[in-house]
Amino acid sequence: MASPDPVSADPETGSPAPAAHSATPTIVAGAVSVLVGVAVLVWPDVSVVVLAWLFGIQLIVAGILQLVAAFWRDDGVAARVLLGLSGAFSILVGLLCLRGPLQTAVLLGLLVGATWVVTGIIGIVHAIGVGHDHGRGWGIASGILSTIGGAIVLLYPGASIVVLTWLVGIVLLVTGLVVLVPGFTARRSGRRDVATSAARPGPAAASPS
Repeated sequence: MASPDPVSADPETGSPAPAAHSATPTIVAGAVSVLVGVAVLVWPDVSVVVLAWLFGIQLIVAGILQLVAAFWRDDGVAARVLLGLSGAFSILVGLLCLRGPLQTAVLLGLLVGATWVVTGIIGIVHAIGVGHDHGRGWGIASGILSTIGGAIVLLYPGASIVVLTWLVGIVLLVTGLVVLVPGFTARRSGRRDVATSAARPGPAAASPS
């Protein structure tokens, strides 16, 4: 579960630094993706049911954090709507992955592939739409990786559970790392901006005439 990030407040407004504040969902989502990816790769003889549960939980957490970011960030209406749609779609598919009848290798492969393609394309469009943001390139890279991984899974939906496990683990691990980098960069940038603003002389520091 995502928890509020203890970032410093803006010395003028008293509100949290926007860059650092909005980075929290990104960092948590990336960390969850990395953890699930590693768990899938190191789990010996993981069953399709366990894989479905791990993937479903990862999707639900990522979807919730995307919805939070859609309300939290100030990227414009269109970008926030895209982020919200991606979050809602991820939660829906995550819940489907937790249903017993859908926990077969073929159906799970189709769900994984479709989800990665849809959210990857949305991620690319969202990253392009936010303008010259510091994490724009990383967002596009993450979307491309997700789309390619989804396309591969869709081309081979009947792949064995071993192949599907490796694909899911690798894609989750790589995309998680790609998401973490801009998240930590944004947090450092936001806190550095706060420190700079706090050190800047204000009206009260002006010399008396």
